[in-house]
Amino acid sequence: MSYTIQIWEKPADWPWPATKAEADTQYERVEAGPQVPMNPQFTAWARAVEQRFAGFWDIYLGGPDITDPTFGVGINTRFPDWGPPFDDGWEQAARLGLNLYDPQSGVHYLANGDAPEEPDLQVRHAVRARQAGDDAKAWAEYRRWAARGNPHALYALGRALRFGTMGQRRHFDLAAALQLMGAHDAETRKDAQAFYERFPDKAKARVQALMARLTAAPGETLLQIVDEERKAVDDAVARSEQLALYSRKRIEAADALEPAAAQGHEVAAFLHALETVIGWEQPNYENARSWCQRAADWDHEPAKRLLAVMFERGWGGPADAQQAAKWNAAAKTQRQRAQQKQQAQQASESPGGLSLAPMAAASSGPGAAAPLVWTGNPLRDLPGWYAREGDPHAAFHLGTSDEHGRYGGPVNLAQARAWYAQAAEAGHADATYNLGTFIESGKGGPKDALVAKALFMLANTRGTTMQVADLRIKPQEQGPVRALVMALREPGRLRAVLQERGLAPNLPAPVGAAIGAVGIAAAAGLSAGEWGRGDGAQPSPAAARPPQPQTPRSQAPSPSRSRTGQTHPGDEGDEDDAYEGARYGRSTSAFAWHLGHAALGIGVANGALLMAFFKPGASFRVGMVVLGLIAALGAWRTARDFDWSPLARAVVAALAAIPLLGMGVCLGLLFKALRERG
Repeated sequence: MSYTIQIWEKPADWPWPATKAEADTQYERVEAGPQVPMNPQFTAWARAVEQRFAGFWDIYLGGPDITDPTFGVGINTRFPDWGPPFDDGWEQAARLGLNLYDPQSGVHYLANGDAPEEPDLQVRHAVRARQAGDDAKAWAEYRRWAARGNPHALYALGRALRFGTMGQRRHFDLAAALQLMGAHDAETRKDAQAFYERFPDKAKARVQALMARLTAAPGETLLQIVDEERKAVDDAVARSEQLALYSRKRIEAADALEPAAAQGHEVAAFLHALETVIGWEQPNYENARSWCQRAADWDHEPAKRLLAVMFERGWGGPADAQQAAKWNAAAKTQRQRAQQKQQAQQASESPGGLSLAPMAAASSGPGAAAPLVWTGNPLRDLPGWYAREGDPHAAFHLGTSDEHGRYGGPVNLAQARAWYAQAAEAGHADATYNLGTFIESGKGGPKDALVAKALFMLANTRGTTMQVADLRIKPQEQGPVRALVMALREPGRLRAVLQERGLAPNLPAPVGAAIGAVGIAAAAGLSAGEWGRGDGAQPSPAAARPPQPQTPRSQAPSPSRSRTGQTHPGDEGDEDDAYEGARYGRSTSAFAWHLGHAALGIGVANGALLMAFFKPGASFRVGMVVLGLIAALGAWRTARDFDWSPLARAVVAALAAIPLLGMGVCLGLLFKALRERG
């Protein structure tokens, strides 16, 4: 056995060597030390490696009680493959805080995962995996070595999270922190610092705090922090998607999008592009293109297709046919790669390498099944693109547009009914309510009182901002309505249930529609693109499919306005305010009156009576107490239903304080009277 390895332990107060000279010096100092009792860590290491790779290591533990401060072992040179057992020996040594020294090659394998003589030795497996196209294995290898503090692995993880490589989603804060931690030479330090300097001051402070947490985290804890930070962003986007379907939470949901997009979350950026158009008082098409550009740069395939349309139509900037063609080609290439990968996976999982999965129909993209005629108004056309991708908030936007003939289109109740059905199937609360009003009154299709009541109940459970009251469900109707609610709320079933009951919208057949479409296109000077085709087909929602959580919201109300009186970009004047009330069918005021408003009014009247006609009678005092309680209920119930500004909330609190003060005075007088009687 001519090949030997020396094992040694570095004193805790010595710094980790960064060069071969420093490692040699430390090893020589340890070796020159006095003889000591056998280090129990050496024994633990020997037993661990013998159990895992018997016959590779030549180890003798039966020596004297007093030995040298280093421990020599041999390697069986006849062993067929040295790689796995030696890597395992290094891993077990690092676990125990021991270092390996190879006198033949002069390489030190340190317990911190570093090898000063061969800086990239630890990550060679990861590099080879990346070269072979196995991103999952490469990522796992980098994580394994990053947990040991290897700077090359830390830097590689940071680069992956910065550029979205190795199949990982971007996270810019983590990328900056990991790159700064793993920078190991002049070039990497310069690159890491340059990336960090691009952050604003607030984000820099966030990165510094994150880096402090990662630096203090030992081993696997570092990876746990990385995973938790990444999951937090994904969870925020998923939560935003769900909250957006509950109309009362729409503003909160919208606020979560931009921070996630700023971290490099491509889906959040793509959905935030729609939010900048239909979620603000004034649509901002420049911001929409900017966020869509980022999502496309971050390799989000739908964003590439949308960006091509933006360049073709000139939305948010000048039209550019070359850029449109470039992004269309990029999206097509990405789709083909995804299809090839899926087919290869299916073939590998099928018997004999033959894929038994049914072949999908050829399509130019997810939106190709729903043809579109451009109207020339991006406030309708851009949400239309999202709606045909299955977005419920864009579908709701189009439903209100078709219901009232806004944004360059005529009133089309049947089409509005179809859009509301698409959005309701995905869980949109207000779309569910609006669909109920359509089916209740027979707008755009047949009537059905039971289905309408079921939709109103479902809308209420989903958090609609509309008033759901006086449904007048008869005892004999309760069972059928409850069964309808259960059927309508099943994922992907709402439109099928409507179809089964003959409640599909009365969309006219496209006879002669081609002539009208050509006329519209010619008048607007439009051309047919990959997604928007002037083929005369009626714009219709995408085919029924299970709802997918989507983040872009329909129009968010101004913070000072009731949610039930939502504003739409471009709505101005009394005429459009009237549309707001008519669109929901049941409420024509700016908001829905209910018990809370009446209670607040009674409470304020109570305060006025108390101040103007105060009497010492006990019955009057009891009445004041009761009315004061009603005022408190009214203030709570009213404020709960609105996204009011701080000033508006302060006004409500002041109004509620008047009767509450009267209630307090009356309670005091009652107690005083009781004490006098006692």
